[in-house]
Amino acid sequence: MKNNPIIPVLFLAFLFLACNTRPSYVLSETKMEKVLYDVYLAEAEISSNYTVFSSDSARKQELLNSVLKKHKITEAVLDTSLAWYSGHLEKYFKIHENLSKRYAESAETLRKQGATPAIPPNSNIALRSGTMVLPIKKERFLLNASDLPNNAYTFKADTTLSNYGGACELQLHIWGLSASLRPTITLCVQCKDTILIKRDILNHNGLFQTSIDVVKGKQAQKLYGSIYFPQTDPEMNVFIQNFTLSYSFRPLSISQPAK
Repeated sequence: MKNNPIIPVLFLAFLFLACNTRPSYVLSETKMEKVLYDVYLAEAEISSNYTVFSSDSARKQELLNSVLKKHKITEAVLDTSLAWYSGHLEKYFKIHENLSKRYAESAETLRKQGATPAIPPNSNIALRSGTMVLPIKKERFLLNASDLPNNAYTFKADTTLSNYGGACELQLHIWGLSASLRPTITLCVQCKDTILIKRDILNHNGLFQTSIDVVKGKQAQKLYGSIYFPQTDPEMNVFIQNFTLSYSFRPLSISQPAK
């Protein structure tokens, strides 16, 4: 009996469809768009009031929980859905194109009403006044195992600073993290006679912010760092967008009252 060339083609088509079919436990594109719309608005509020939320983690979590409650989902469902869409970027980009249109429409409506529109967090992270955005190589990129020599992605501001005091800050949105994928992000500020270093664990998808205050009298010169993965998965896809390095002319941390 001769081999039927149609069978292998049908089998490959079946595999393709199976890999691209959304599991029932993953939010639909329509639902995902609605959830992310509110998540980003909440994150924009957190970002624009960083000094308040950075010292009150309970308040930050309460704001994000209110979004989950509104859409009747759990954080686990959102994280699972984000992980799935990070492996199906064509669908993920389509959702964000729709979000960009919605934010633009909302901003235009607010302008007509004479109100100040919120900055769409999926296109530009909200920055405080007195902040200077520094030039970088990439603002949006995909990381997989083959892109990570020594399991690390390095970054730097493509400029030399000459400012005294203030603070250096890093902000980004990250998607594709899982319980077994918890990279360490290191931010470094090189001053004339010392290097200031801060390390954080990226343990959730969404908005991440960190900063280093530069002591008054110290001159910040260079800003750089890395994202290190203790272990990688050959099939991992970590998507980062709105990657921003900035310099603030005043410290960002909240000073504690003198005892």
